[in-house]
Amino acid sequence: MKLSEPHKTGANRTVPFDVVVADPHPLVRTGLRVLLERESTCRVTGEAASMTTLLWEVHRTRPAVVIADLDLPGAHHSAGLRDLPVPVLLVSEDEDFERIVRVLSERVRGFVRKSQSSAELISAVHLVAAGHASLPPAIISRLLDAFLADNAIETSQAPLAVTLTRREHDVLRLMAEGRSTGQIAEQLVVQTSTVKTHVYHLLRKLGVNDRAQAVALAYRRGLVPAGNRFAAAAFRRRTEAG
Repeated sequence: MKLSEPHKTGANRTVPFDVVVADPHPLVRTGLRVLLERESTCRVTGEAASMTTLLWEVHRTRPAVVIADLDLPGAHHSAGLRDLPVPVLLVSEDEDFERIVRVLSERVRGFVRKSQSSAELISAVHLVAAGHASLPPAIISRLLDAFLADNAIETSQAPLAVTLTRREHDVLRLMAEGRSTGQIAEQLVVQTSTVKTHVYHLLRKLGVNDRAQAVALAYRRGLVPAGNRFAAAAFRRRTEAG
């Protein structure tokens, strides 16, 4: 698929690159369109209110970048944002670290809050369209904390898979898939309080402080499938270097 990208004309003018905006709320999509089209480098060629529509718009317009709401309906199914063939910039009201990190991949490379300035949004769009990452400092800091915490764990300890019960391993796997406590409870047909108890015990067994660190460790030790390519690749590079 050949994607649109900004380029210079003979008169040294920049031709705008194409953007598809995906958000369940019409007013948000309209606001993003108006904001982006004020820039001579951006041109909104499609809008989507769901993952199904977004897949069609990407196929139809072949944009240089997609701006997608983190809560886009249908985006958490098998054919989600991570599987799009174009760079993706996430937007959301809240800076939910665990949810954002689980979506990051080779294609999903940026995040901005909807409360950030228009200049910050435009800058992030250009960075992601060019294949770079664009993340808020707080997200980068948490990623670094999780990375360093995993690095500090004793490599000589007994294989972690042996220390977890089957149900604790099920909970860890579902956490790595991005499931909430309520969703895990529904999947396992148990109470949310039971899930919280399993999470408490597996965090203690793994020697970590929160779910993000547990998932990072699980990817590194191969306790769960490497579905989140961003996290898996990051820890694989560190392991090979060390």
